[in-house]
Amino acid sequence: MMDKKMRLLLRNCSSALSVICLLLAVVFLVKFVADEAKQNVQAELPVEVAHRVLFISSYNPLYFTYDAQSRGLAKSLYPKGIEYDVVYMDAKSHSSRQDVLDFHDYLKKRLEKRGEYEALLVADDEALHFVLEYQNELFPKLPVVFFGINDYELAELAAENPYMTGFFENDYLKETMELAMKLFPERKTFVALHDRSAAGEADIEIFWSFHEKCPNYKFDNLDVTTLSQSELVALLGDLPKDSILFYMTCYSDKDGKIYSMLSRTGTVVRTVDVPIFRNYVGGEGEGVLGGVYMDFEDQCTMVGETLASVLTGADISALPFVEQTPSRCAFDYNLMKKYGLDFSLLPEDTVLYNQPETFLHHYGKILPSAILIALALLFLVLFAQFGSSVAKSILRDLQASHDQLERSQEQLRYNAEYDEVLDIYNRRTITDWFRENMAPADVYSVVIIDIDGFKTLNENYGHSMADSILQYLVALLKGMSEEGGWQLARYGGDEFLLIIPNEVLTMDSETLKLIMSGIRAPIPLGDETLAVTASMGVSCSDGITTPEQHIINAEGAMYEAKERGKNGVVIYGDEMKAKAREELVIKEKLQRAFDNDGFYMLYQPQIDAQSKQVSGYEALVRMKEPGIYPGQFIPVAERSGWIWRIGRITTELVIKQLAAWRDAGQNLHPVSVNFSSNQLNDHGYIEFVEELLKKYDIPPHYLEIEITEGLFLEKSALADEIFKRFKELGIRLLMDDFGTGYSSLGYLTYIPVDVIKLDKSLVDTYLVDGKDSFIKNIIHLMHDLDKDMIIEGVEEQWQFERLREFGADTIQGYYFSKPIPADEAIVFTVA
Repeated sequence: MMDKKMRLLLRNCSSALSVICLLLAVVFLVKFVADEAKQNVQAELPVEVAHRVLFISSYNPLYFTYDAQSRGLAKSLYPKGIEYDVVYMDAKSHSSRQDVLDFHDYLKKRLEKRGEYEALLVADDEALHFVLEYQNELFPKLPVVFFGINDYELAELAAENPYMTGFFENDYLKETMELAMKLFPERKTFVALHDRSAAGEADIEIFWSFHEKCPNYKFDNLDVTTLSQSELVALLGDLPKDSILFYMTCYSDKDGKIYSMLSRTGTVVRTVDVPIFRNYVGGEGEGVLGGVYMDFEDQCTMVGETLASVLTGADISALPFVEQTPSRCAFDYNLMKKYGLDFSLLPEDTVLYNQPETFLHHYGKILPSAILIALALLFLVLFAQFGSSVAKSILRDLQASHDQLERSQEQLRYNAEYDEVLDIYNRRTITDWFRENMAPADVYSVVIIDIDGFKTLNENYGHSMADSILQYLVALLKGMSEEGGWQLARYGGDEFLLIIPNEVLTMDSETLKLIMSGIRAPIPLGDETLAVTASMGVSCSDGITTPEQHIINAEGAMYEAKERGKNGVVIYGDEMKAKAREELVIKEKLQRAFDNDGFYMLYQPQIDAQSKQVSGYEALVRMKEPGIYPGQFIPVAERSGWIWRIGRITTELVIKQLAAWRDAGQNLHPVSVNFSSNQLNDHGYIEFVEELLKKYDIPPHYLEIEITEGLFLEKSALADEIFKRFKELGIRLLMDDFGTGYSSLGYLTYIPVDVIKLDKSLVDTYLVDGKDSFIKNIIHLMHDLDKDMIIEGVEEQWQFERLREFGADTIQGYYFSKPIPADEAIVFTVA
């Protein structure tokens, strides 16, 4: 009797569920029809034009970002009755100072004819430079909204102008490189393809910053502005099989020819047989595997909305400078399949190009109705055939599946938010938490900690032991964080980020002392102990700076701590801000110097110790701009990736001077020029030197190259090849700053150096009574190795006399002469 009632109940339930499924199916079908109808609604008619603005574009309409920018502006301006005219600087093809002056004259006449505009839209760096320079003359008190700016200091400077606000162009190369490393962990060679535009300079600086963080990877770059089209094709075709190409902005060549994005993409895709990543829009579905890039259309939609608010009465000086705008992650489905990549490694919102249309995609809108109808039939059949025991079994299985799904989701959530080795927040999670939980008005401090010499720990103790050391330190920091209510995350390989609320840290803060003393405490390793140190950077809330910028500031302060000798703390403050502004000023003056012959050379005589006759010179570069010294502009050029340009300028000035001396009937002596490690990436430098020597008919032995000790010891294939080619040309190599960084002398037997320059620091330290035998022994050792020796930094007569007694070959220093102009150097004699 009970069994019969149960069956009746189950039949009634199955009938009710069938009806419910059918009703839901009808609901979904009605919604589907309504959605289809919405797509056929006609667009609204345009409104009457109420405002006219001027749009100054740095480039031309064919530039790869222009279409997206136009769509975004049209989306937000036209519905509000705002019309814009466009003028193009075409800076990719016309970038000289004269071109800028010609554009100024053209625009001035245009403004006189067309009448006044109510506001100004400015796209990309070159246009913003122009507007800042001519604001008072051409656009007095005109509101300006800028966007697409790659140079952060430039954008920040413009944002301080009371008539300007705008949007920074976020560079997502870092995210693209991190994604490439995740997708291709076995590929250890990264190659950057770039030019020398503002975007290209920003990209290559980020690219090389990864070199320090990824010691197991090999980094190289191809600068298209130093290559012809045929040279580029040859180099691209010869990329290592284990490499990844990062295709950045690169639309010109060394001959000044400009290429469209479509043309350049075609060349790269046809030539390269390795994965291609790109951090800019363009190339999707055409052979580029994928990447993360800024959504130009979304940014320009926000730009238009900002401009509309200004035209309707908003105070532009009160509008914030926007540093973060939306990004897009896009990949080619077919190439993902070709390389056998795991789609789950991509971000959830990734756009897939060339993806075949699936059954679900094609029928997805009506699939819910079909499934519900099928379920209705299934319930009718299922419950009619099986009894209560089967139903219970199904319910148990469903519950088990639900529990397993929840556990899987929890694990995925954990993997996305935490570092699995150290069980603390990862970089992305802490950044999101910071942005969501801390307002500018809150009081807090951001601390970034980097373990000093962690690479050496990895090499000496192995990765497993290094991970154990990190886990020990994390346990220490976790205890402090839980007690103090801090947030802790792993920011990088051996870097940690702390967010300390309700406290503005100073150098005397007990919190900083607690963290530093904890890290410095000996770490037990079995029967031994290990002492480590850390460099820390701190950025404190000020009511203005965004959370993201605080992290950047703290990281910059951490690197400053490392530059100051490590094992210390630097707090980001006015001094570092001033340093950043000073660097921006120096960069602008460097750019003017590059365009306007702004460099000259001084020559410091090198004196034969025995005959006291001039035997050569060291050439030292100076800027014509008063008050800017080598100690200021050389480091900026190194960090900005411009040292290769200075290297070429100094080389050409020296060779020209040698020719001028010869033509004036003077006796020539060898002249040495300095070669930076960053010039290794100037792949055309050797050919450049060879062409100059032939052009001015200067024998190669009159040009010498000074290279620092560390570069000889890197033993990279690229450095060895360059040294070899210098020797083949007949150019002597000098080791500069010998003795400043290495204790072993054994390497002197195999490095390709002809002359050793003893650093002034060793002269000051050891050329004293009781220690000078060390200098004497060094000189004799160099002679035994058949190498000449130049002693630098000689300032006193007794130093010279003692060094001559020891058998020194050549003396250089203020005792004989400071660096002097060329006309004085060539006639210099020792009194």
